[in-house]
Order: sequence, then structure tokens, then C-alpha cells
Amino acid sequence: MCPVYEEKRIPLQIRRLMVFDEICQLARSRPDEIVHLSPYTQLAFGVMYLQDFKRLIAFGGVFEYAHTREEVIEQRINVIPNDELVMCALTVNLKPFTKPARNAIQLLWQWNSYVKNRMHAYIDYREEHFFKINDEIDWEYPAHKFHERLVASACLPLWDDRDELIADIYRDKKGQPRPERYNETRLV
Repeated sequence: MCPVYEEKRIPLQIRRLMVFDEICQLARSRPDEIVHLSPYTQLAFGVMYLQDFKRLIAFGGVFEYAHTREEVIEQRINVIPNDELVMCALTVNLKPFTKPARNAIQLLWQWNSYVKNRMHAYIDYREEHFFKINDEIDWEYPAHKFHERLVASACLPLWDDRDELIADIYRDKKGQPRPERYNETRLV
């Protein structure tokens, strides 16, 4: 992935257009499948080129919360850690954020309209995108805090860094790292 995307001197919208232009070219080379720029973006951002319609669609990640065992099964979680019964889970679901567009500029325009003023949370691609809730998190940090929140990749300039819209998974409200007893590896 190109390091110029993280260059702060380039305006945010220009960096976003560079990202969308690169991924749209990649999607055209592999039609009818979701393409990601790198492992950093697999849960947060992907584009598909529909060859029949000659259009592009951008997908983004959204946190979904399953409260009952049936909802967990509906979300197709089939790997149960430690062979235990999982009653609640938080997963990432890719949803189309845009309508079909002809080029990267139209796609970016629709993306900006969809994500503007939406709450989002940064993730680290190396962590699991699924965690158990049973006795693993305290009331201060409930899973529904992330329900319907957009998944953002910290390594790409696809999101506005407005403090009131960001939920930092690994820090508390005061900006301090979460205590060691807190199971971060299960969170996302």
C-alpha cells in the first residue's frame, strides 16, 4: 500500500480520491469480486466492479450485534473459541455504502454522503473481528456501543478524524490504555 496516503500535507479529499482511484483500477482488473487494497482494509473498505452493468460499488464494514444464540448462528459464526457456547457476539458485516457509479469520482461523492457525520470505530486488521461477550467485558464497555457503527481503518484516510465521531476501542474515555485485565484481543 502506498505510503503517500498517510501524508498529512496532502488534503484529505485528494488522498481519498487517490485511494478510490487505485482501488477502482484494481477492481476493473478483477470484475465481479470485492477487492481490498491491503489486509488493513478487508473489514472496512472494498470495491466491486459489476461487469454486466459497467459500474462500481463501494462496500464498508458495519458492526453488528447478535444478542441471542440464533442471531449468532444467523451471522454464520462457526468457529467457537475453546469449544464454548457463544450467546452474544459482535461481528463486522460488509454493506454497500454507494449506489452503482461509473467512475472513482462518483463513487467518492456517494461515499462521502454516506459516511458524513456517522459514528465509526478504528480497528486493527490483525485482531479477530469477533468476540464473546459472556463475562468478558464490563458494563462500562457494552457491545451495543458499537452496534451499527461504521468500521474504520486507521491506515487509510477514508474517515474524518472528528473526536466526537470516533470510538477508540483500545482506550478509555480519558485517553488512557485499557487495563491489562481487559481482553482486547477478543474485541475486534
